[in-house]
Parts: sequence; structure tokens; C-alpha cells
Amino acid sequence: MDLRASSFRGVGSRSWPASDTLKKMSFTKTIYVLIGPKGSGKTHIGNLLERAFGIAFLSVEKLGLANIPESKLTGFDLLKEGFHQEEAEIDRILTATDAMSFESTGAADYFYVVLGRLRSKYDVKLLRIYSPLETCYQRVHDRDQTAHIPVSDELLRSINEKAAGVDLAWDLQIDNSEPMPESEILEQFRSRFKI
Repeated sequence: MDLRASSFRGVGSRSWPASDTLKKMSFTKTIYVLIGPKGSGKTHIGNLLERAFGIAFLSVEKLGLANIPESKLTGFDLLKEGFHQEEAEIDRILTATDAMSFESTGAADYFYVVLGRLRSKYDVKLLRIYSPLETCYQRVHDRDQTAHIPVSDELLRSINEKAAGVDLAWDLQIDNSEPMPESEILEQFRSRFKI
């Protein structure tokens, strides 16, 4: 599905009451949010952390590919539904483990609504994954397209320009301009988070 018609603006609000299971959770559960442009290496790094440290990785793209065809929604409503499915999957994963990671471009305003809810339930660590935008564009065009939500070149540029401008209080920044050796990524992560 091509998301050219999707809106990446606008923030909605919704009361999201915690279930009994979520009420029992504490800030001992940790989420590592990998934020950066499409093609910056978030999926690679998430999979690497899962292999090396056993930190469950949620591929938002895979979740979207599984759920989008079943949805009757479009545009912002589809985007918002995707974020709610993502949050529900995060909650489900964290009932079975103490730490997980997931990927985001941070380009959609509604991401920050979900991030706020996650911060109210979990210890959230923000990791900036960055590369030059032209490198990201080339990686997106060279990778297996069946494993990612298809977007037009115009939308890709819009998402990535917004993602490159995301400015948060980062817990760790990984420069993945040239694919960094896996051992170096793991050492940065290990030393910062004492794993």
C-alpha cells in the first residue's frame, strides 16, 4: 500500500486507561526507541540488539505490513490506528520481558502522543540513529522492498527531512553514515546502558 495520501500532521488525544496488567508494571521495564530517517539503519540495529543482548525488537514496518491490508481506514486515521496497534504490541511484549526496542522515524506528530503514554508506563530510552539523507535514500532504494511499507519518493523525502530534524533529549546517538561495525554499535550501547 502506498501511503502518499497519508497525513503526517495533526495530533489527536485519546484517553488510554491502563489494564490491570499494565497497572502492575513498573518503570523496571525498558523501551529503547530507535529514531531516525528511513534507511538510517534502525531495523539493522534493532535486530543486532536482539541477537546480542536478547532485547526483543518490534519491527514497526512488519507490523504495519501485516495490519494495513486488513484496515478499512486511510490517511491520518490509518496512521493513528497503526500507532495504537504498535502500542498494544509493545504492552504485550513487555508482559513477557523486561526490555525491548522498536523503530520510528519520529516524523508523525501522533508518535509523540504515543511516546508520552509509553513514558507514563515504562523507562523509555531514546536512541538517535542518523546518516546523511542521500545515503538513507540510496539504502531505501537498494533494500528488500517487500520488508518495508512502500512509500513514494516524494513522501520518503518528506518523512526523512522531518525525521532528520527531530531533536530530543537523546540517551545515545549512533552515527551510521558508513555502516558502523556491529562490535562498535554493541560497545556504544553496552557502555551507555551498562548491559
